[in-house]
Amino acid sequence: VCKIYEEHLKRRNPNTPTITYDISQLFDFVDQLTDLSCLVYQKSTNTYAPYNKDWIKEKIYVLLRRAAGHSE
Repeated sequence: VCKIYEEHLKRRNPNTPTITYDISQLFDFVDQLTDLSCLVYQKSTNTYAPYNKDWIKEKIYVLLRRAAGHSE
């Protein structure tokens, strides 16, 4: 999702060598996507469970905090 947003920013700002954004801008982008969900495999039932945008944003938040060297 982050890569999709970064590609979107690059297309909108082709002459900008470095693009920065904050998490609120990323989350606004996620909210604007009309159909976004994530199917996660559930080993116990051998099925895929759907998760919504809020779940995706939470996972992105945790991932970015870890990448920045902070604990949850």
